Amino acid sequence: MLCFPGRSTLLLVAALSLAGAMTMASAAPESPAASSLPPPADAFVRSGLKDLHEGLYARAEDSFRQAARAAPGDPAPDLFIAFTFWWRMIQDRSDRTLDEAFLRAAGHVVESGGVRLDTTPGDVRLLTCVGTAHILRSQVEGLRRNFFRAAQEARRGKKMLEAALQIDPSQRDALFGLGAYNYYTERLPGLARGLLFMPKGDAELGLRQLKTTASSSSYFNTDARLLLALICGSKVEQCYEDALGHLSAALAQDPASPLLLGSIGGVKMRLGYYPEAVRAFEKALSSASGESTERLEQRRVLKVYLAEALTADWQLARAGDILKEIGDLSALPARERQLSERVTTEIAQKVGDLMIAPARLPVDDHPPADQAAKNPPASRMAVRARAALAAVDRGDDSEAIALLGALAGAHPGDPLPRFLMGKIHFDRGRFADAERELDAAQERAPDPPAWMAGWIELYRGLVDKARGRRAAAEAHFRAASEVRRFRSAERGILELQEGVPPHARCRP
Repeated sequence: MLCFPGRSTLLLVAALSLAGAMTMASAAPESPAASSLPPPADAFVRSGLKDLHEGLYARAEDSFRQAARAAPGDPAPDLFIAFTFWWRMIQDRSDRTLDEAFLRAAGHVVESGGVRLDTTPGDVRLLTCVGTAHILRSQVEGLRRNFFRAAQEARRGKKMLEAALQIDPSQRDALFGLGAYNYYTERLPGLARGLLFMPKGDAELGLRQLKTTASSSSYFNTDARLLLALICGSKVEQCYEDALGHLSAALAQDPASPLLLGSIGGVKMRLGYYPEAVRAFEKALSSASGESTERLEQRRVLKVYLAEALTADWQLARAGDILKEIGDLSALPARERQLSERVTTEIAQKVGDLMIAPARLPVDDHPPADQAAKNPPASRMAVRARAALAAVDRGDDSEAIALLGALAGAHPGDPLPRFLMGKIHFDRGRFADAERELDAAQERAPDPPAWMAGWIELYRGLVDKARGRRAAAEAHFRAASEVRRFRSAERGILELQEGVPPHARCRP
């Protein structure tokens, strides 16, 4: 993943901005040199941050603007306003409409904070605030591929956060930002650090610093958990259970957060635990109650992810119904719109409405042209495929296998009936039959969709594992982890880890 300077720096500044955006908080009362927000402003900030954790960006921004009115000239409310814009920007990195508003708010932080620091240069809160603004700007510059400018802003932010921590070593919020810096800069190749004049970090120290913040009563311990989950659940660390542990710890403090519930569902999807993912997204959807515009939009987005989980779990009829509830898909954010299109395509492939790049058929297998025109292959397959899937839902495997066998005979070059028979046999523990059908499906799928390619490899790996053929199983798990666009590629990584205890540095 960290292959060359440009991509590496983009990853670094994205992570730094996430951490930096969350380092600003009121200093502890015993801090030797720290101002504080007036209580009314502090209350508005806390309310706004809670709204952010709920994904209610407009409400959060309104709270931060009320904080600004309660503390005129203080840089903190502007910092959180900038953070609100930043949070929305990273949801769709191609959207430039918020750039100007973000840069204006971040600029106010640097200007107003700089004026105050001229008279109180050792103010821990102000140092943390202005340092965070620099790091936020570094991330936006990175998104726009201005890497050297991004690195310059990150260095300035790091310097100010270190100064704050030097004055007050108990300042957990500055420790959080430095923890992220330490973790991600060590992951940069040496050449990239040299070109960008970035001091080397210490990943293990960074994780300890983040966990210290997460386990404290810090203003942003929830956000520390989110960042730890992001790090631990990455392909670098591959500590998926630890990532879920951090999210669960955060959820214990905010059980109704759709953001946290949806994040848990996302990890479950990557690991191929589809029923658990469905339950997590259902809970997230239930938690996103209310009739505000933001809540309505939030539910529409969550329904896309629920439909994806249902489709992955072969609950195709319900997934289709959920997509219909969303309404006009063109009104979704770009990322979710693209996902909804992929889910729609996958449903069509799984029920036989859309042919899956079948292997070349023998010439005499093609029906007469007039018959094909009246009864196109996809529609003929769909009738039988739907009937077979309905039989599976009823628990009638014998009928499903018979229908799929007939379908395979009618369409010998198509991989879908063979794949479905292999799946049924696997689910019932008939591993020899499953292996035969999955091999046949793979032979008939020169260019299968990612969901099929990934699960052929996973099922074959699990069959080999069950039959004691560990080397063969590992080859299939590795192949599954490398399937492009496969939503559960990391299930292959998880299977490869069996018998190898994970390192402890990510442990909650």
